[in-house]
Amino acid sequence: MVNLVENWEALEDYAGDKQGFYQILSDAETVEIRVAISRLGFKKEFDNKGDILLNRILTFCKSRNFIKINKNVRDEFFFK
Repeated sequence: MVNLVENWEALEDYAGDKQGFYQILSDAETVEIRVAISRLGFKKEFDNKGDILLNRILTFCKSRNFIKINKNVRDEFFFK
């Protein structure tokens, strides 16, 4: 389980040297970003791909070498 925080800065401060993961989900109109560090997470939907907070989060994740997740698969379906 991931406990979601409302404030990005809280997760940014919590990160320290911890490894994190992030995922970007988008369609024609919106971009959603999800970031997980240990048991804490942050997710937010943006209407503008140029949003300052969205780009701040992406820069943070990339500079910390967080692992980008592109898809989720249930454990029982991972290995056949």
